[in-house]
Amino acid sequence: MSSQTIESADDRVPPLSLPAGALSRSDRRYEYEVGVDPPDIEPIEHQIRLDFINGERIRADHLLSDYNHWAYDADDASTDPWLRGPAKPNGLQFAEESCLNRVREEERFFECPEDSAVIADAPVYLGAQLEEVREHANTESALEKARERRVNWYRESIPGKNLYQILKKSSYGTLISGGKGPSLATAALTEDNVFEGTVVVSEDTDPKKYARQQNLPEEFVYRESEFSHADSDPAPSIVDFGIELPAPLLIGCFVNGSRYPFIPWGDGLTCSCPYKHDQAWRVMCKHELLASNICGFESSSIFIPKARGIDIPHRARRFVSPEIAATHRPTTN
Repeated sequence: MSSQTIESADDRVPPLSLPAGALSRSDRRYEYEVGVDPPDIEPIEHQIRLDFINGERIRADHLLSDYNHWAYDADDASTDPWLRGPAKPNGLQFAEESCLNRVREEERFFECPEDSAVIADAPVYLGAQLEEVREHANTESALEKARERRVNWYRESIPGKNLYQILKKSSYGTLISGGKGPSLATAALTEDNVFEGTVVVSEDTDPKKYARQQNLPEEFVYRESEFSHADSDPAPSIVDFGIELPAPLLIGCFVNGSRYPFIPWGDGLTCSCPYKHDQAWRVMCKHELLASNICGFESSSIFIPKARGIDIPHRARRFVSPEIAATHRPTTN
């Protein structure tokens, strides 16, 4: 059963019915179960999005040509691929500093693993790990291993295995291949990469018939099987997130031919592409990086601007948690 139903301003558009995991943690209806629900959007993900929103536009001349994440070592500065490559984007520098700040901010949870009141404030995955620590026979050893995993995620996995990987010409570069130089305009970024408001219907619903019945434009009503990942790629479905269909959702239509829904979840949106969900520790995909760039340079907003299509509720375009946006300020050393 949905925990929140958001009516659309256009009465032709169905309401957006959201489960508890799509709500803010400050909402009394929020509920999330690690290991059962889809991966949560952790605070660092919202912060990294804000870092790229507030950073400079990522251009083709920022991107890496070759990069092997196995060669990266967070403790060896010489393995940073930007040392001998292009200039490191300041949004990436902000993101790396945010990761280091999270390490410091979360230390209090490891100092008081037995204090339920303190642990209640921890991000959901860390909270679940610390609960396991309390049940472990050797609490001290288990706590140290949990700390090491968390620190390694922030210091090595997020930058080296995730952000550096998508900041390659063969990844993000496929979305901005025509954009070179510092004068890259918003139009050049959004001319072929378009976010559209749509209604997604269930597989047993005829989209054209539904559109006629609701008096909606047929070209903006889809079955989920029409999206890029539906046939074989390992990606979750909209229903996996507890979103009831039909639902008004934002769809990213990209220059490389792929189309992915952005699903309301964790007080923000998550791209449904396989890369993002094949590994739960990945905090950003190239489509979310594009959305961050567009938010920063088109609207200076936490909402992804709709370029075409049906008017959908703001919650279906809200890319970043308002609560985190109100407190996070990008920083760099």
